[in-house]
Amino acid sequence: MNKRITAFLLALLMLTSFVGCGNSEPDLSDNVEVIVEEEVVVEGDDTVLNESVVSSEITNNDSSVDTPASSEQPSTTTSQTSSITSTSAEDDKINIDYEWKSHPQDFKLIAFTFDDGPKDLMPQYVQYFAAFEGAGTFFVNGHNIKGDYEYKQMQNAINYGWDIGNHGDNHLVATIGGTGGGEATYDEIKADITNLIHKLESNLKFRDGSPYEVSFYRPPNIKPTANTFKICGEENLAVIWLSYDALDWGSNSKEDSYNVFKKGIGTWKDGDIILCHETSQNTYEIIQEVLPDYFRAGYRFCSISELMRLRGITIDQISGELKDYDNNRGMVTNIVDAAKGGK
Repeated sequence: MNKRITAFLLALLMLTSFVGCGNSEPDLSDNVEVIVEEEVVVEGDDTVLNESVVSSEITNNDSSVDTPASSEQPSTTTSQTSSITSTSAEDDKINIDYEWKSHPQDFKLIAFTFDDGPKDLMPQYVQYFAAFEGAGTFFVNGHNIKGDYEYKQMQNAINYGWDIGNHGDNHLVATIGGTGGGEATYDEIKADITNLIHKLESNLKFRDGSPYEVSFYRPPNIKPTANTFKICGEENLAVIWLSYDALDWGSNSKEDSYNVFKKGIGTWKDGDIILCHETSQNTYEIIQEVLPDYFRAGYRFCSISELMRLRGITIDQISGELKDYDNNRGMVTNIVDAAKGGK
């Protein structure tokens, strides 16, 4: 009898333990369901964010990389990059019809030009000038165009209202760039100019999608010859000079360039053309400092083609041969005066 009671009690104890274990599992299951619901069942973008964070924590479990911190600003960076390099259908959303263009007579228009690109500073210039409702002109060299990247940057510049001008396929200096070291021949200059025209016009478009036409030529080192003018006349290119030299080349110092820009505030005239070099980091840093001062002083910044349009100037008024073209200074006071003087 005692054995039966003992067996019964043991069986009852085992059953009680089994039931107890069974009751604990739903509690754990409930907890899991709550956790899963907290992580997944969330409205809106938070769901994606939570899933991303969890995935990152798992992926980088053994890494020292702080994934959440490094991903705090990706959308901003992506947006800025696309605004610089976009060459797709998004381009028609770019608005360059700035309000000041409806009454340009109230401002002094100046044309910043940047030679010897395309280089890495091109998209930075485009973005920075856009912040001040402006644009400029890039005079590029064909040998700096390596492939799609450079064409995309130039196309983006066009979309933001910039001109792409011709500065020679190989930056041929007409007065000393000939085969024998002397003056270049007609054929040598012709090739240097027309080869780059072909590259640019075969790969670029105006903002409206029509084929791009190169309209401006700046002689390398500002050293043209009679053949230079003859060829530019045949190709319907306006030879573009300068009003002021930024002195951002050769042995000139950053201080030299800075003084040019600082003295220009209030003294540069409507229509002045400023010669800079895209290759100069000093120039980019100086322009970042002084452009707000010019803007506040009543200046606005535009490409050469827009300057001509807003001031009623045609290419044939500025494309002719000018006297004393070997002199870097005093050839053209500015594009407006050049138009008044005609050929």
